[in-house]
Amino acid sequence: MDRVTEPAPADPRVGEILDLLSSKGMRKTSARRAILEALLGDQSHPTAEDIAAEVRSRFPSVDLSTVYRTLDTLEQLGIIDHTHLSHGPAIFHLSGDDHQHLVCEQCGAVVEVSPDKLEPFLSALRTEFDFEVDRRHFALVGLCAGCRAPGRSRPG
Repeated sequence: MDRVTEPAPADPRVGEILDLLSSKGMRKTSARRAILEALLGDQSHPTAEDIAAEVRSRFPSVDLSTVYRTLDTLEQLGIIDHTHLSHGPAIFHLSGDDHQHLVCEQCGAVVEVSPDKLEPFLSALRTEFDFEVDRRHFALVGLCAGCRAPGRSRPG
């Protein structure tokens, strides 16, 4: 009798993460697979709502609460992090994808910055205030060059 195998996901990290969940006693479900595929898909910085919309296109019965529970589980296991971009909803990405976000509060543009660019500032906070910043959950908010250009209105 031939053994039926699952098709390989487009991103090999999906299978690795599902295997990790399985090793922790959690089931490999089609909803979890779809959530991981949406999280790791083409769109950068997806929100839970973005992920849910992508998942629902394939599995209409998967609701937003399932997406949030799965994202919460993945975050508790250290697989993903969430970041708040200004006043909008949190975005999600893999924990190993280490970068800081700069967000324009006028146009919403998001720029990823290598953590080494912030190290002098973070080092000064450690030295002067004995304070260690957890950069994972916040973005630096301001105005991009285009929105600062002469003649452009500024947020009130």
